[in-house]
Amino acid sequence: MKQRMILAFALIVAGLLPLLAQTTALVSYEGGYFVKNDNDWVEYRPADRAGKWASYEQYKETDEFFYLKNKKCRIAIPKLKKNKIFVDREKNGKWEIVYNTLDIYWHCPEPDGLFYCYRDGSGVEYDGYFVRDNDRWLEYRPGMKRGVWAEFNQVNEEEDFFILQSTNDKISIPKDPKNNIYIVRGSNWSPCYRTTAIYDRSAKYDYNFYMKKSHLIKGNGKTREEGKSARISFDRKGNIQLAYNKKHHDLTYDNIQVTTYDGVKAVEITIGKKDKVWLLSSNKCIIMCKSILPKMYVIDGIDSKKLKEIISLIENEDFYN
Repeated sequence: MKQRMILAFALIVAGLLPLLAQTTALVSYEGGYFVKNDNDWVEYRPADRAGKWASYEQYKETDEFFYLKNKKCRIAIPKLKKNKIFVDREKNGKWEIVYNTLDIYWHCPEPDGLFYCYRDGSGVEYDGYFVRDNDRWLEYRPGMKRGVWAEFNQVNEEEDFFILQSTNDKISIPKDPKNNIYIVRGSNWSPCYRTTAIYDRSAKYDYNFYMKKSHLIKGNGKTREEGKSARISFDRKGNIQLAYNKKHHDLTYDNIQVTTYDGVKAVEITIGKKDKVWLLSSNKCIIMCKSILPKMYVIDGIDSKKLKEIISLIENEDFYN
């Protein structure tokens, strides 16, 4: 009897360890979601705002909840879907239910948690999801394997889909949850998963530029290779997202124009009073955003065809149409 009790206790503790050791997570509700990165949490409501809705600091953790706070209120985020999300609006200990919890995802290697979730429709259904890190994607099937199920590289991007390739499969991930996830079988595309949710604010940007290598500009024309990938996404409404070194910054730009940089034709994007981004027709990008990066960076690998399209739209005064 004593051995059974010890075994039962060990199983309970083992079940709680993944919850107690979590440094990242994504917890969703109807209309929004919270993303955890250590003790920092960010709330997003994509329909209401392109960037973050609110930021919180985690000040306590129990077996069942994460407790967050900011200047306005306190929030209790559950670790189990059966529990609700609570708010203490006046910080006086009077907690009230604010949201029903929809989903909780624990495998979140990206602090910004860009998730494409699905449900398999063949035979026994199971849940899974893809996590996007610029042009590298990881697939997870928590009910079947702990950790990464498969790795993919993004080989193309279309208006409505991302095209991914692994050593075994080629699949397309939709930007709208109304569309299915497809896989190549033989020589034809066939639906394989039903998309259930998308948590990626960059999916609906008009333009996404993915860059493989970055260099820090040290001065006197010298650079130092950082070896980190980056992404610049922006739309025609003044929203821009800079993704670098596993961090995603949601910003707004004040102006976009065609100019020259070191004698090369370029698109210049002005963010605030001092920050700028140049997309050069020589397949490079220059980032000077001191509010985000302390130094200037040059990044290789601009999609020249896409850049020509943007230059044409700006010059013809059709960019905002």
